[in-house]
Amino acid sequence: MAGNIVGNEQGLKRVLRARDLVIFGLIFISPNAAQSLFGGLTITSNGHGVLSVFIGLVAMIFTAFSYGKMAGIIPKAGSTYSYATHSLNPSLGFMAGWAILLDYLIFPMLVYKLSSTFAIELFTFVPLWVMLLLLMIPMTYFNFRGTKLSAHLNLLMLILKLGSVFLFIAFAIYALTSADGLGSIFSLDGVYQKETFSLNALVAGTSIAVLAYLGFDAITALSEDAIVSGKTVGLAVIITCVISAFLIGIQVYFMTLIQGKLGTFGNEDTAFYEIATAVGGSGLAAFTTVALVITATATALAGQASGSRVLFSMGRDKALPSFLSYLHPKHQTPIYSIYILAVVGYIGALLIPISVFFLIVVFGALVGFIFVNISVIIEFYVKRNERKGKQLFGSLVSPILGIMVCLYILIGMDPIGRVIGFGWLLLGVVILALKTKGFRRSLPSTKAELSEEL
Repeated sequence: MAGNIVGNEQGLKRVLRARDLVIFGLIFISPNAAQSLFGGLTITSNGHGVLSVFIGLVAMIFTAFSYGKMAGIIPKAGSTYSYATHSLNPSLGFMAGWAILLDYLIFPMLVYKLSSTFAIELFTFVPLWVMLLLLMIPMTYFNFRGTKLSAHLNLLMLILKLGSVFLFIAFAIYALTSADGLGSIFSLDGVYQKETFSLNALVAGTSIAVLAYLGFDAITALSEDAIVSGKTVGLAVIITCVISAFLIGIQVYFMTLIQGKLGTFGNEDTAFYEIATAVGGSGLAAFTTVALVITATATALAGQASGSRVLFSMGRDKALPSFLSYLHPKHQTPIYSIYILAVVGYIGALLIPISVFFLIVVFGALVGFIFVNISVIIEFYVKRNERKGKQLFGSLVSPILGIMVCLYILIGMDPIGRVIGFGWLLLGVVILALKTKGFRRSLPSTKAELSEEL
């Protein structure tokens, strides 16, 4: 049986444990996602947000499982890029890495922009360009110092996120039981409503719920920062998705029950804050807003850390300029990759409207997911001949289902998002053509050899 990759020309400092990886994943996915998604999710699903959330988990778990399988044999930085390079070829690996970079570029920009916009509502005298710097410089510093320091910050941020989540749930339970007794918190209405149920609406709602899970792949990008095995990294991906589904689902459940009491909300974008105000007053609404601003910066930090690892891995393989793989002598972090993402992220957050971010943020992730699912099929079904019993599900059935889900969401994307996304891929093809002298040469690769373990 094939074992783990051995030998690295240049590696990152291994300091992260399994707990750190799960915390990192929860920070990136963020249980607070339910608060911003609830309005659109409820309207689109005709009140069946909870079902949409858990069907979304099933839809994404196939791809998460694929990431877990690849991490088990290729514990390298770069994640999507490294997997496609190893199992397909360096050129397809380049395109997979280039695609996922779009996600890692856009997502931190979106988070910084949203956080700054909310913060300016509280501090109206601070201009946007200053607020962005106030949020981005500390996060870049934490990434510069290394994942161990970032892991400590992530733990604090996760505690704040969970505090916000459970505080809302406590107020919601109190409001429901005060009005209708203890039995009111156990109601089928929070999950299923016969009068409004529609299969088409549920499917549409699921496509929105899936957005809440994007980011689990970032865990595998830190494989070379982890002291645990690749299989444990893969397990952390699955655990993160399941915990996130529970935390998001329970919030949507109570929001749905409260909304049933309140009736139609005024603005779907601020639906959660209307509900929070109803159950806990302006104090609860203000606290959740502040918590969202503060902890969102940690989400951006996680995106910047993962993106820098992709750039590091591609630079190390010389698929991109090699200076991207330079590691700080003391902290062993890819500082140039971190700085580039910080500068590009600042400029993008300053100039690009939030509405545009929302249209394109998922494109790169979905294309990257497709590459990873294809890599699993080639690596395990074709090369390793895993075609019997349970092996067949993991090597063929699950990745095919993952590909189908990703294609379905891509087809349903806004046309502007697809145009920008395919434009990004076209730019990648041009760069690839230049690197390979018009596709006449192969990309250089430091593809590690696999050791055989009996």
